[in-house]
Amino acid sequence: MKAERHGLWRRRGGYVRPTTAEEHSDGSVSFTTHQDLEPTLDQNKLMLNEYGDKLTPGKQTHGHRVASIPFNIWEKWMLETGGAIQKDNKLLAKYLNDPDNKYFRTTPTRV
Repeated sequence: MKAERHGLWRRRGGYVRPTTAEEHSDGSVSFTTHQDLEPTLDQNKLMLNEYGDKLTPGKQTHGHRVASIPFNIWEKWMLETGGAIQKDNKLLAKYLNDPDNKYFRTTPTRV
């Protein structure tokens, strides 16, 4: 028996993301959340290009944005690390400094 799909909308952190609910013949349900990454990646690229020199005042201290991570990616990382990435800054830096994740960074520096 083929699974039935239903479209839903899920609100998370002020953003609405489409979610698909799939009902299986055994009575279980799977939810898949979809997110268009392009707006976040485009904004990150813009911020990266506008970053300027590392020595610009205000960029040598704590408190400036170094990355913007889409919700679906963050949720994936949370599952992969059992939630540890939320509390472990070194683990988060490891993920952000990974060349595969460079598109989430908004500065040319390592985290």
